[in-house]
Amino acid sequence: MATKIDKIFKLILPFFAVLCFLMPLSDSYAEKPDEGFCVKGNSSAYGTEIDKTLYVDGSKYDNIDYGVKTMRIGISYGDSAPEKIELENLSGQGFQIGFYDENRNFNEVSQTAANKIQAQIVSDGGKWHILPEKDFVPDEEFKGSFSELLSAEYKIDGELREVYGEFSTRAEARKLIKELKISGYPWYDGKGAVYLTEPESEAIIYKTEYGDGILAVMPMGEGSQCFYKDNSYKGGFEFKMHDAYHLNLINCIGLEDYIKGVIPYEMSYLWPFEALKAQAVCARTYAVYNQNRFKEYGFDLTADTYSQVYRGTLEANETSDAAVDETAGELVRYEGEVCEIYYCSSNGGATEDGINVFDTSAPYLSGKTDPFEAALDFPLKEWELKISADKIGEKLRDWDYDIESVAELLPEYSDTGNVIAINFVDEDGNYLEVRGRNCYNALGLYSCRFKIQRNKDDFIFTGNGWGHSCGMSQWGANAMASVYGYNYQDILRFYFSGAYVA
Repeated sequence: MATKIDKIFKLILPFFAVLCFLMPLSDSYAEKPDEGFCVKGNSSAYGTEIDKTLYVDGSKYDNIDYGVKTMRIGISYGDSAPEKIELENLSGQGFQIGFYDENRNFNEVSQTAANKIQAQIVSDGGKWHILPEKDFVPDEEFKGSFSELLSAEYKIDGELREVYGEFSTRAEARKLIKELKISGYPWYDGKGAVYLTEPESEAIIYKTEYGDGILAVMPMGEGSQCFYKDNSYKGGFEFKMHDAYHLNLINCIGLEDYIKGVIPYEMSYLWPFEALKAQAVCARTYAVYNQNRFKEYGFDLTADTYSQVYRGTLEANETSDAAVDETAGELVRYEGEVCEIYYCSSNGGATEDGINVFDTSAPYLSGKTDPFEAALDFPLKEWELKISADKIGEKLRDWDYDIESVAELLPEYSDTGNVIAINFVDEDGNYLEVRGRNCYNALGLYSCRFKIQRNKDDFIFTGNGWGHSCGMSQWGANAMASVYGYNYQDILRFYFSGAYVA
């Protein structure tokens, strides 16, 4: 039985883990709040009411059925792709072996009674190249560099395609893609086979034909789950050749089961049930809208902060599962179509226009004053950071901005009072304008809601909130449910103007 200290540690651990959402190199779109208990604060927001006459009647629209039944989630991929992957079927009844077809249906070709299996790639080596998108046309200033790359033709997906350059690693190809602003992705010309073995004896259970670097397994047994790296997962797994030595591991999981593996890591089950339901609809909408976002790797979404945190069934419970079940299939929609959804931990008092955060001008992502967060006390409701002028210059250079010294910071504010750009002025009076999330992420600030003061060689940033401030505030959702008694539909309609749930 866990001690009180153990329980407290378990509650606060995700708070520290979520710091990665705001680290400069993160591309996170969904941010998680602390799992601590909610404390009502002093607020002038009590009595705030939503004007429900503004609610849109979603029944008058043709609400599109997107037909998303199965998600492909990258568990270990890219630079973190392992050389060997070990899975254990917790039911003890072995595995089906096969492949997923174009409709994401599992097709069995063999079976094994082994409850533990290990997958690895055996290849002939190979090289990386740059494969441009079919309609890619280089900008004039990059045509010279692009034309100097060696080119070759390969049959890819049934047609001859031209690839450029020759690299030892995916990272080298990706770096040049970024530098030359090429619309394309790294492509590997090597061939390999996936071998399944028993981990202890290393006896071969099954292997694909040489040149087929994809294999899938499905655990057998009613309600079976697989254990992988301290987490348990429902559904099947796909092994996909990443390069000559590494495999991407992809969990092929039903949409609703996937959402059940997201909720416990994006919002504590201790929170109000209506807030959990709002989070479930947000997570589902995000998944449906972003299907195939990581098609380069062969999956839809990642299991980390580049998408939504997903760790299977380990932390799910009856409460978090019920929030998913009671909203099953529901999406945030605008005029029938699924919304490009975003959410963050807290906005500090006002949301922000999508165009100023994610370069998305959707009407349902319009910035507005948020009076609800004020009713609760929570981590980073108010914050202050002091950064020296020299350190600011260093941080900007780390983000590849060309500036040597920083003498002055001139923020640009939106109508809701959030910082949407900063002009960094050097000692010679030259201006460097940085817009959007980069202007505060590059400095390591917690949110876009802050004021700037100068104190000798230091700049003092005094702010509120935690996250990008676009879309739903998780702490705001908590307050709307726990303090004001609003339901999940009210929460989502407030944060996504003109949208509805269907």
